[in-house]
Amino acid sequence: MKKILSFTLKFLISGGLLLYLFQFSDIVDVSGVVSTLKHTKLPLFVIAFFVYLNVIFISTQRWSLFLHEPVKYTRLLSLHFIGSFFNTFLPGIVGGDAVKAFYLYKDIGKGSHSVISVFIDRYMGFSAMIFIGFIAFIGGFFYIKGTEIVWIVPVLCGGFILVSLVLWKLNWGKIKFLNSFYIPLMGYKSKKKLIYKGLLLGIAVQVINIMSVYILSLAIGLKVPIIYFFIFMPVINTVSAIPISIAGLGLRETSFAALFNIVFAKVGVTPDQAVGLSVLVFINVCLVNLIGGVEYLRIKKLPKKKSLKSEV
Repeated sequence: MKKILSFTLKFLISGGLLLYLFQFSDIVDVSGVVSTLKHTKLPLFVIAFFVYLNVIFISTQRWSLFLHEPVKYTRLLSLHFIGSFFNTFLPGIVGGDAVKAFYLYKDIGKGSHSVISVFIDRYMGFSAMIFIGFIAFIGGFFYIKGTEIVWIVPVLCGGFILVSLVLWKLNWGKIKFLNSFYIPLMGYKSKKKLIYKGLLLGIAVQVINIMSVYILSLAIGLKVPIIYFFIFMPVINTVSAIPISIAGLGLRETSFAALFNIVFAKVGVTPDQAVGLSVLVFINVCLVNLIGGVEYLRIKKLPKKKSLKSEV
């Protein structure tokens, strides 16, 4: 019942935001968005698809760094695709990260380690995203100077640092039910080389993700300096990740429209075009993550094995 209520609430929030954006606001016109999408250049869209596909491959490699038990890369890739599928198509009912952790637990027989590996992998990804946003903010300050955006990235970075300090500096192990999670997690503090590798792979993931969005912008005829995407996408992805909507729907489109509307005088991108780009990004993500649905059906048909452990 809680999951049903959660999904219903997320559905209402996503629907409400989209309804406001398209029906009641004076910012976006549906016909303008449709017109933008109609002019999509298919070859560039296909390129963006394959570029984004690499996000899954590299993210899987990053996840493998934080496993104590040897698991085949192909198995982890399968679980990553499946988790991405659940995150995109069944949000609020079954979380993709929970699915990944569950299947990994079935493979290695260690529940806490499975959860921790997924958590630290997510944390590394978010750390890399914040780092990219901060560097782009400094390097591209000239492009956003004088706009409301100049305070968004610093606030985002400051919030992330604060949350990190709370996570890593406070002793959450004193809380009994968190003990089995907290103690192994803190073990990563001494593995600096591992953390650096994870961060580098996370940066690679973010750069590839941003490049795919940039290619999609070219596909609909936008001519926006790439620095804007390096500044905007960490903000948009952070907002979209807030667990109050269905797969970020509504939050993502509103963020695209708001940010590009702020810099309209500099880049000439209308809110209709910005939302059109957002929709195209979502379609691209859905198409890639559909692979996870096919993979889920495939492994469900496989005969059960006692263990899937193997060398990486």
